Amino acid sequence: MGLDAYVSCRCWQDGLATPCPVGPVGHDEEGHLTLIQTDEYDATAENAFYAWMSADACPHPHMELASEGVANWTGVRLFQQALRAAGEDRFPTLAAALPDGNDGGFPAERAAAVLAELDAFRESAVADEVALVDETTGQVVMQYVEAYRGVFMYGPGWHAGVDPDGFFVVDDADPPVTLFRAARFTQRTLPDGRVELAAGGTRTVVAMRPVGQHQSPPPERLAVRTRSRSADDYAYLVEPLRRLCAASLATGNPVVWC
Repeated sequence: MGLDAYVSCRCWQDGLATPCPVGPVGHDEEGHLTLIQTDEYDATAENAFYAWMSADACPHPHMELASEGVANWTGVRLFQQALRAAGEDRFPTLAAALPDGNDGGFPAERAAAVLAELDAFRESAVADEVALVDETTGQVVMQYVEAYRGVFMYGPGWHAGVDPDGFFVVDDADPPVTLFRAARFTQRTLPDGRVELAAGGTRTVVAMRPVGQHQSPPPERLAVRTRSRSADDYAYLVEPLRRLCAASLATGNPVVWC
């Protein structure tokens, strides 16, 4: 799951598209080219419209001049976190443009300001980042995501995560109970499938998945570290968003989140 976006081409607006077999066709409030259905819903007409858009209307796939997978949602939240750390008031249009879900967008009139703020971000200093790392390999297991309160694992009756104070496992009782917290620890999977967490002579056994279970085998020694970050670390989002803004400026059409 992630954030995607596109910018429509101008073929329909400029009369360069082939005739649509159904109609009328127009743009909705968010800038989507759509079949305007004035009477009751017509599935056959809608299917014909989308088939036309996808294959026959113009040389651009789906009538899109630009189409980008911007980032997964963790990547979006980490970028928003970096914006706040760098001074969100310096990037007001960019901060407002980034969505909380897969809808909406921003008009071409704002694309120039977003593009300028993206370029300014690339020249800015970025605050350090808190991450949980595998001490053996140095590989990052998970970054601290402020919007998620650091939580990155959920299970029946528990959640776990990382924040500036360390790794934590919390029982979802009422009130919640912290089962384990440490800035540096070891983990071991027991024969019954539970995980033993140990730090500073304290051992806790929790019915949870091992941290970093996608690695084979899961890491044994983990630690919370503060890592230096630069604007280049966010190129995964900055560059596709720059391309979208450039397409928006070229066409006068909005950037549409999807």
